[in-house]
Amino acid sequence: VAEAMLRDANRVAGGDISHGTIRLPVEGTAPDGKIDWLHNPKRDTNYVSLVGSQWLMNPLGRAYLLTGEDRFAETFAWLFESWFDNQEAICRSQGGLGFDPVYRAYYPGIRSRILVDNYYATATSGALSPAAHVKVMRQLLADARFLERQERRYRKGNQQVAAVLGLGVIGLVFPEFREAGAWVERAETIMAAHLEQDFFADGGHRELCTQYHKTCLRDISYVALSSEHNGRPSPLVRGESGAALQRAIDWLARLVMPTGETPPLHSAVFSTDHAVYTLLSAIHFGRADHAYLAARFWGRGEAPNQKAPLAHAVYLLSSPLETAALRIAEPPGYLGVHHETSGFAVMRTGWETDDRYLVFQYGWANTGHAYPVALSFLLEDGGELIATHAGSPRSYRHPAYRYCRGTTSHQTVSIDGKSYGKVKGAAPGGQLECHADLPGLWYVSAYHEGYRPSAGAVHRRQIVVVKEGPILVVDRIEGGEGHTAAWHFHTPLEATVTADRSVRLEGKRFYHLVPADAEALSGVKTQRHWAAVLPRDCQPDDCGGEVVGLALEKAIGAGGAQFAVGLFVGEGRVREDPELSLIHISEPTRL
Repeated sequence: VAEAMLRDANRVAGGDISHGTIRLPVEGTAPDGKIDWLHNPKRDTNYVSLVGSQWLMNPLGRAYLLTGEDRFAETFAWLFESWFDNQEAICRSQGGLGFDPVYRAYYPGIRSRILVDNYYATATSGALSPAAHVKVMRQLLADARFLERQERRYRKGNQQVAAVLGLGVIGLVFPEFREAGAWVERAETIMAAHLEQDFFADGGHRELCTQYHKTCLRDISYVALSSEHNGRPSPLVRGESGAALQRAIDWLARLVMPTGETPPLHSAVFSTDHAVYTLLSAIHFGRADHAYLAARFWGRGEAPNQKAPLAHAVYLLSSPLETAALRIAEPPGYLGVHHETSGFAVMRTGWETDDRYLVFQYGWANTGHAYPVALSFLLEDGGELIATHAGSPRSYRHPAYRYCRGTTSHQTVSIDGKSYGKVKGAAPGGQLECHADLPGLWYVSAYHEGYRPSAGAVHRRQIVVVKEGPILVVDRIEGGEGHTAAWHFHTPLEATVTADRSVRLEGKRFYHLVPADAEALSGVKTQRHWAAVLPRDCQPDDCGGEVVGLALEKAIGAGGAQFAVGLFVGEGRVREDPELSLIHISEPTRL
């Protein structure tokens, strides 16, 4: 963590003012360089977010504490004073997008956390002038009073949690402000309301996205730990709120893949930062299974927090892993998991890298961060990803984002090559019909009606996983005559379509993707598409790479349409028996 933090701090000290692919022009470096805070050539909200939230300062104070080098404190003072002195011009013209880029939504909350963190770390440095100290106090007071006026009552969604983060941190670290106590209470009250109302009973956040689930945990945990470190027991880790927080962390823990990542559910990427929260749970709630996961999957020494290059979640690891909390570690007693209220079913054969893992999603979200991809799944086997979700680029302005948030970029069925529509601003999910985790076999079936308005169709899916054998996926389209259905599969492996319309997948092993009744397909298409990749493989600016996208197409007739596809390690066959309504799946006899 220290190495990554210093790397980022050195980059900023060298005049690289950026977040992902967004960069502000800088002439010179601290303390005399000139920053063009008004730069926004394409009217991009990512520039506004960079300027308003001040993510760019994130590592500077910590780098100063680690090294004692005044240049990091000097860089912080230069950045903050330059921004502060240009604030009126920024408010007037940054992007011209019709909203205040400084006092917008959650910006003051995120900015306040970053400003407090850096100021607290560098306040004793001679690099900060008396004027800089005054400006910091003025800004924190202005931000807190704005947030206090804005955040008077609960509003659903992760943005309010990020906003009241600022209230809690300012109030805790600077009790000399007269309103400090009230600010902390407001933050805790609203965060407690989110733990109660924004998370399902199984612990999953109602946006169904692992990124925004962790975003809320990040901000709630930061306030709770800041309170505890200042000698003030936090209600966020006690009573009903503490129980809800523990459930939310447990939801993440039960999704962890055998290779250590949480899957990129909806607008997220693969990430190992669950270790931050499982360690917190081990320390505060005595969870031996969470202690095991924190220790087992912390080998990389760094936890990229979803789409941030080095987010402040890593700062929550205030205790080394060789603590008493981790000495309680015991492997989880759960393998298969059904998150019934949030709508995710997990099949896992074990916690070692070579084990098999499949997560199937059918739940309903309450906001637009969930994609229209009901009944999609992700599959990992033998230490490699076989079928992947698209996830999300870091920037919602990335050209791949529209594709990533569509039905066709996931392991599900589309109709006429289009995504199904939203209901009240959110993509509808599906309904579970059956879930069974049996010795040697895992089964799930569900349906969704997302295509009923546009095509008059219902999609039903069954998945049968032989835990040490083949996988069968059966999809039925009911209704929709005259439309075209496509069965989608996305893989980072090399894929070759054979003459019989099956697909050979080449990775560490050879896999065979075999459709039944292949002659009934009107086409088998392959394309290369952007998708999230595992952080152990790649962590570039936009956390992504290309994968192969397969589409098996079939016309929908009077009786609907059906796809039956088998996935084998090695060779295998799938055969339909229409008279008996059976599907036969078989592997070659092994001697």
